[in-house]
Amino acid sequence: MASSQLVKVLIVDDDNFTRRIYKTMLFRFCFEITEVEDGKNAIQQFVDGNEYDLVLMDKHMPNMDGVEATRTLRGMGIPVKIVAITDDASSKDTFMDAGADKFLLKPLTFSMLTDILKSFNFLN
Repeated sequence: MASSQLVKVLIVDDDNFTRRIYKTMLFRFCFEITEVEDGKNAIQQFVDGNEYDLVLMDKHMPNMDGVEATRTLRGMGIPVKIVAITDDASSKDTFMDAGADKFLLKPLTFSMLTDILKSFNFLN
């Protein structure tokens, strides 16, 4: 993806402070950002016809956790890039088996985020 195209990012995390941190980091790149509090609302974004290039997905959330949401998105045939971000190192295999493209341990740093964005060609 060329850097001139608007990258649309969905932040999925039940912690408002975490969402705010991710949003602040992403604003530096002038990306379009949407945030939701759980996997169920993330799924609803796609059901409603919204399209995203990248999803930053937490694991532990109410209503629907990140693993189930990832599995559901893949079951719907959604080709979005999904980055699992959690403090639970033991969930890597589970997240990857559900269809996550990348797995990172919290806390997400600006350097980690930049590396991920470059790996998906969202940055030059």
